Amino acid sequence: MTVANRRRGADRRVKSVVVDVDRRSGLDRRMIVESATAQIHVVLELLTQLADMGALRDDSRRLLDTAMLRLRYALERMEPD
Repeated sequence: MTVANRRRGADRRVKSVVVDVDRRSGLDRRMIVESATAQIHVVLELLTQLADMGALRDDSRRLLDTAMLRLRYALERMEPD
């Protein structure tokens, strides 16, 4: 069978298939982002408390400060204007 002969037959790729699609609404997506931003705010508060306790060595404190700075930057990008 040649390629041309196979192309003349019915297209097997075309089928009607019912697919349940669980699409999130815009509100759902906003709630997920707001939930994530709220969680990041809580984490930043906890990390700030940890840093303020003075329980960390200088090198660990610098790493924590860097991580917190990156979290704040990510948070700013997530929050609506």
